[in-house]
Amino acid sequence: MKIRDKIEYGLVRGLLFPCRTLPESWIYALFRNIGKLGNRVLKRRRKLALRNTEIAFPTMQEEERKKLVRQHFINLAESMALNALIISGRISKERIFEMVEVENWEIFETTCKNSSKGSLFFSAHLGNWELMPQYVALRKNTPIHVVARKSNNTLIEEHIIMPLRKRFGVNILYKKNALMRIVQAARRNELSGLLIDQKLNPPSGVKVDFFGRPAGTTITPALLQIRFKLTLVPVFMVRTGPCKYRLIIRPPVEWTDNGKAQEEQAKELTQRHQEVIENMIREYPDQWFWVHNRWGLKKNEQ
Repeated sequence: MKIRDKIEYGLVRGLLFPCRTLPESWIYALFRNIGKLGNRVLKRRRKLALRNTEIAFPTMQEEERKKLVRQHFINLAESMALNALIISGRISKERIFEMVEVENWEIFETTCKNSSKGSLFFSAHLGNWELMPQYVALRKNTPIHVVARKSNNTLIEEHIIMPLRKRFGVNILYKKNALMRIVQAARRNELSGLLIDQKLNPPSGVKVDFFGRPAGTTITPALLQIRFKLTLVPVFMVRTGPCKYRLIIRPPVEWTDNGKAQEEQAKELTQRHQEVIENMIREYPDQWFWVHNRWGLKKNEQ
């Protein structure tokens, strides 16, 4: 194991330690200040975020984009604060229900009841994406599976990320062999979730429009929908205030065979999935993960 991994893990554990004892208001204040600091010192990430917002919102003034990026860092930090409290065991099931309001829960109930082949939800790195499957698992009182990539740091993966995700009944499906396990879970009427807003270039992904610019995108949800007739439901968890969140469930993205080649239909369906995500980002622009190189910009473009 690399020394760097141990140092990173030690820093994270050190940050989590006060979360066990300090008043919650202090913890949120601490993390908000960390977010503000991140906006100042993570210059390369801030520069990328500003370039990304320029692509997404070309008519937005520079000062407004700077405010957006700064608030995005603060929102990320606030979500991290809640996740740290969950890991520390200070957030109960009852507290989760108190802090989350729900929009369109009946869509989940109807979809799960009427989908003969099973359902799958997709989301984005928007708001508190870690809280979203945990709330769904608690509300449905059934296992929820999420597809994830293993962290490069094994210590952080095993002692930080996994306890967070499993705290309220979320099962992790690592990308290897994940697809068939998603299908098997769907056949048992269990929900699985995917975050589908990060860069994945061909041949693993396809290029579709995202904010008017081609972006490499996973085609997996579309193929699952076409080949296995799964119903795909968009679900998001956004912040609405201090310790307040809203679970937003959108109507399923429908698909019917139009006779075109499967690859062409999958690309068209992928485009529709991304349009749902783009619309949500436009509604909550300061809550998306702008520091990700979504459009695969080269260094001279950032």
